[in-house]
Amino acid sequence: MPFASFMSLCCNCPLSGLIVKQDAKDGFSDKVTVVFVLGGPGSGKGTQCPLIIKQFGFTHLSAGDLLQAEIESGSENGLYKKEGKIVPSEVTVKVLQQAMQGSTNNKFLIDGFPRNEENRTAFENIMKVEPDFVLFFDCSQEELTRRILNRNQGRVDNIQAIPKRFRVYFESTLPVIDYYSSKGKVQKIDAERSVEEVFETVKSIFLNFSGGSGEGN
Repeated sequence: MPFASFMSLCCNCPLSGLIVKQDAKDGFSDKVTVVFVLGGPGSGKGTQCPLIIKQFGFTHLSAGDLLQAEIESGSENGLYKKEGKIVPSEVTVKVLQQAMQGSTNNKFLIDGFPRNEENRTAFENIMKVEPDFVLFFDCSQEELTRRILNRNQGRVDNIQAIPKRFRVYFESTLPVIDYYSSKGKVQKIDAERSVEEVFETVKSIFLNFSGGSGEGN
């Protein structure tokens, strides 16, 4: 059974077809490009994001990494995660918003977000921005399992955690993919191929949107 895996980039030249207007009062420049990167655990998001950043000059944002930084800084925003509580979507979006407002770039690759419909609606309501498109790294459940086990040397604790990770993905994240698919925003990628083959497809997607200019070379 194909396991839809999912999937958060930039430079000086705007990507045609990707521009979203954002009010200056929210602290952004007048043009912001947002790309969500979604895929199941082991789908290759973490491998492909650095390649995209290098090629196209996006700023990479990971909600998980940003929340971890909030914990380490002692920020109030990090208390939820530090205490093992579910982080409210509004807090996660606030952390992303601060990172975007603090950047000199206006093109953002947001990795592993939104994880669920609540994340999605909070982002759109608070930021007043929708993604220009969503990179969806599609991979079978069997291949994802194999990659996770290889990555973690088959440790028992990781084996036991796999079903829960997949359940969360299927129940929470796939509806986000379905929503953006209905709006024609999802770029689905066969992620079962080699890193090089996958990136060739990724590059063609970005080049189509950017009018053929691969920035950041």
